[in-house]
Parts: sequence; structure tokens; C-alpha cells
Amino acid sequence: MTRRARLLVLVGSVVAAVVAFPAAASAAEADGCSGSFTSTDASGATIGTATAPGEGGTQADPLPIDPAGTVLWAGGTDSLITDGTWSVAVAGVPFRSGSFVNTDGETTRDGTQSLADLPGPVTWALQGDMVIPVSGTIIGTGGSCDASGWITGTGSPTSSPILFVGAGLGVIGLLMGVAVLAGTKVVAGGAVAAGGLS
Repeated sequence: MTRRARLLVLVGSVVAAVVAFPAAASAAEADGCSGSFTSTDASGATIGTATAPGEGGTQADPLPIDPAGTVLWAGGTDSLITDGTWSVAVAGVPFRSGSFVNTDGETTRDGTQSLADLPGPVTWALQGDMVIPVSGTIIGTGGSCDASGWITGTGSPTSSPILFVGAGLGVIGLLMGVAVLAGTKVVAGGAVAAGGLS
């Protein structure tokens, strides 16, 4: 693959990601299931609540998350689902997944997620006040569940390292786009000149 072809593929991938990003749900939604979420700060004080489907966890009103706190969650499926898989995505990127059998026939679950246990990139994103789409899927025998919503960190916009990484990647993408356009014009100009000489 030529250098120009590699650049075009890379630029195309970036454009596809940017176009796909707004396709995430603009409200907390759930199909085939429901859930409730309460976030707390490091001291254990409640800082936000959301339900899916329902209020909170929307793009305009994201669930605030303290990277040093926890999220208490409870959820249920509309039908009994067994022998399936589950997955969670953050900003469209697969985050966690697994499989289950559900021999006990449960349709509800609850728990507490310590945010200090999350991997570095997620914790970094939550240090700022970026609004981040999240989604989850369960598929198995007997039914399925799709849920989506929005979260945000409790810091300032400039406190997230993700902001600076994103800005840097944006500049690199812009420079690559300019290089591709300049290369295309040079090739086109050369072809015109060669055609004029014949």
C-alpha cells in the first residue's frame, strides 16, 4: 500500500469515527431492560442519579462521575435471559465484556462499582467535564437488552489529559489532510503538464 493510500485510509477512519460519534443516543434509553444509577463522591455523598429509560444520564444532563467515588446500580431485564453475552462501550469503544449462564434464573441484579478500579484512560477522561456516551448490551436465549446514556467527570474542561490528546490528534489529522490535498494537486498538475507536452 502506498504512503498516500495509507494516509487516505487513516483520514477516512478519523472522519468515520467523527461522523459515527453523534449517532450515540441523546437521552438515557433502554430497550428490553431498565436500570437506575446513583453516583457518589470520594466521601460517599450522592452527586447524581439517572434511570434508563428515564431522567438523568442524558447528553444535556449527564450523570456526574467522581473518579474517586462509586456508582451504585440496579437493573432488570424484561424477560429471563440465559446463556448469553454482555458488553459495555464507552465513547463507542469496547470497554468490558463477558458471558453468563444464569442458571438461577435471575432477572434483576444490583451492585456497586468502585471507580478507582477503572483503567487509566477512563479515569483520565473522568478528570475533566467531558460528556461521554456509554452503552451496554445483553444478548442471550430468551431476550436481549440495549441501554445507553451519558456521563461526565466532575473536573474542569482543561483538567482532563484526554482534551490535550484529542487536540493533538486533531492537529495531526488536519496536517495529514492538507498533505493529502497538496499531494493530489501536485499529481494532478503533473498529469496536466504531461498531457500538454504530448
